[in-house]
Amino acid sequence: MPSLRENSQRIKRFRELKATLRTDRTRLLVGIDVAQAEHVVHLRHAHTRVVVPTLTIPNTTRGFTQLWARIQQAQRSTGCREIVCGLEPTGTYHRALAAFLETQGADVVLISSSVAAWNRRTQDGTWDKNDRKDAANCADLLEQGKILFASQPTGPLAELRQLVRLLRRARTELASCKARWRTTLRPSLAPMGEPLPSRLWAELPAVLQAWEPVAPGRPAVPKGRLPLGLATACTDLDAQVTAVQARITTIEAACTPLAERLPAYALLRTIPGIGPTVGAILVAEIGDVAWFTTCSQLRKLAGLDIVRVQTGQYAGQWRISKCGRGLLRWALVPGRRWPRADHARPRPTRGPEGQAARGSVRGLQGHGRAGREATPARVGRVAERTAVRPDPGRRRPAAAALTAPLNTQGSCFPGESAARHHNVAARWDRRGTLARRSHSQQPGLGRVDPARQRGDRMAPLRWGMREHPGAVSGEDGRGDA
Repeated sequence: MPSLRENSQRIKRFRELKATLRTDRTRLLVGIDVAQAEHVVHLRHAHTRVVVPTLTIPNTTRGFTQLWARIQQAQRSTGCREIVCGLEPTGTYHRALAAFLETQGADVVLISSSVAAWNRRTQDGTWDKNDRKDAANCADLLEQGKILFASQPTGPLAELRQLVRLLRRARTELASCKARWRTTLRPSLAPMGEPLPSRLWAELPAVLQAWEPVAPGRPAVPKGRLPLGLATACTDLDAQVTAVQARITTIEAACTPLAERLPAYALLRTIPGIGPTVGAILVAEIGDVAWFTTCSQLRKLAGLDIVRVQTGQYAGQWRISKCGRGLLRWALVPGRRWPRADHARPRPTRGPEGQAARGSVRGLQGHGRAGREATPARVGRVAERTAVRPDPGRRRPAAAALTAPLNTQGSCFPGESAARHHNVAARWDRRGTLARRSHSQQPGLGRVDPARQRGDRMAPLRWGMREHPGAVSGEDGRGDA
């Protein structure tokens, strides 16, 4: 059943409702507790009085018609100009009712299930839960303005979301198959701490052979060495994995044509690391980017917003909330999809060593000119061109060694003078020398660095870097040169 309004108009209307629900008294609020067989409805004149405490309707088209007739009767009795319906989503049972109410001209919003659970206990001071109380709870949250946007996509976006759900279910089944092999069948063959013997590895189906390394030695010929029950279980798992992998391939192939019909897909594919499948998942999970006004809204949708628990003198660790859409978070976090060597960059350093590290990373990631692909030969040329060749016969004092990048490339920190860095380096040198002397004179004060005992000339520099690691590694917030 199509909606009377486009999503672009509905999102503007949602923002208006979000801003005025707490104060406007000219609306009729309809709280609906959704279930599989029947729905429970609570009608309330906003911030005034309860019109209908409880109304039960069947989850049928006839029940929807009865509900709308009762809503119109309440609207005439209260004189309300607008009708706002709040539904707590329960699976997919709410979609038919939401579409019906949209076609009748009512504003439909969603109520968060977690917020409803927290607010339910404040209704009557009891711990119980029932459908009547849930419907009144939805109406109460409507008065407070604690609502969510009810997106109703149509066309390619709606079809793409259905395919992405099927793809997620298929990948979940594949993960359960791998867990069954790792936790049930594999320990029955040999100890988990060593590879499978070649005589047992040869008895496995091809899919399971790809999951398990074989012990070194001469390849064996399958001769039916596995017991009948274990062999049947491996064959059944092989058939199940083969079917799931075929489903995944088919669904991924069907997602690409639908995603190409959406304008945001082509822009996402220009980002390095986003392929056809991940791009389709991002488009399906985000929807229309015009629904969001700030970047923080998109971060919250993915559960990547930074939160922590703080009370009194206690302050917990900063972490991501992990709320919102888990599949969107999986698609946005690169560590879950790429090998660590592809996305993990070493901490930038200054001087020629930093140039070598950054040049090698650019070569590995393929960030060169004109977007050329990172081949082994090209990576080798980049590493050779940016390599550092130190002179073993050259020796410098600690202060001169610290200010070497300053002499060749300018200031180590942007916007600061060379004289200041030279003074800082000299002060570190003196402090390290004094610390070395005090520890050598009074051994009981702490651990003595062996390098200082043997008179290493670089010991003051290392001691100063150990006491002030942020000033050298770029952790003082000023960045690298």
